[in-house]
Amino acid sequence: MKKFSLLLLVICFFLFSRQAAAQENFTEGAVWRVTLVDVKPGKGTDFWRDLRQNLKPIWEEQKKQGVIMDYTVHIKSTTDEPGDWDVALAFQYKNFAAFDNLAAKTDPITLKIYGTAEARREAGVKRTEYGSTVASFFMRQVTLKDLPR
Repeated sequence: MKKFSLLLLVICFFLFSRQAAAQENFTEGAVWRVTLVDVKPGKGTDFWRDLRQNLKPIWEEQKKQGVIMDYTVHIKSTTDEPGDWDVALAFQYKNFAAFDNLAAKTDPITLKIYGTAEARREAGVKRTEYGSTVASFFMRQVTLKDLPR
């Protein structure tokens, strides 16, 4: 019983000290959803047209309505291997709570752009002809704290 209590105490100390160490190094900020896309050969024009015609208006409306804080699009100038990503799409959210009931907030926006759920689905299927998702992940933005004097 003493060993179990000691082990539990050590684990708690480790977890809390780790959290405290993180809090002394930075302040947590916004959450970013990043999607890395491999644009298929010969489909660059179609890919960029789709982004500008269909997706940019959605992202702008989401930003206007406060669903996202911002979005950015990045291109990668180098290729490490076949199937590597070419374009990164990043969406900034205030915090993880912004993902609660996200579909209820975004569905009216996408339906406004596409007209119907079927048209939206077909556009998504068509989009797979232009590129494929290499990875999709969340990142927490942090602001570094100054060192103590």
